[in-house]
Amino acid sequence: MKLYKIMFSHHAPKDSEQGIKCLLLAENDEQVYNWIASEPEINEEKLYNSWKEKDSYTWDEEDGLFVNEELGEAIDEGWWDEDGNPENFKDRMLRLKGEINDESADFSDSYYGITLLGWELLKENVTIDYLELIELGIVFNVSNK
Repeated sequence: MKLYKIMFSHHAPKDSEQGIKCLLLAENDEQVYNWIASEPEINEEKLYNSWKEKDSYTWDEEDGLFVNEELGEAIDEGWWDEDGNPENFKDRMLRLKGEINDESADFSDSYYGITLLGWELLKENVTIDYLELIELGIVFNVSNK
């Protein structure tokens, strides 16, 4: 198991705030991504985000645009890797370790605020028993959603 720090960065016209949402035990970055995308509840507060919706956006090679697979319609949003190739949202978040590290994050509609999420690996090969901290709601375990 590995210990990750789940972070947030909230931006609004009149203020901003950065901090740590929780610590998470997981095997890898993909488990962390899936846990965040599931919008878990952390100490009676839901971790809202649009990651699952953005997961359904794919690149349509023929039309040269991103499409929402669920709705079957083109979208204005899209992501590109360092080489300028289209990149799906999940792959981008895994590469960047969350939106919080995405320099192309869109702040144009931040009247009510925009919250970006991300993670950082704190420790690999965790062998300490975190049971008490899990019971207190300080550390979460992806397998105990």
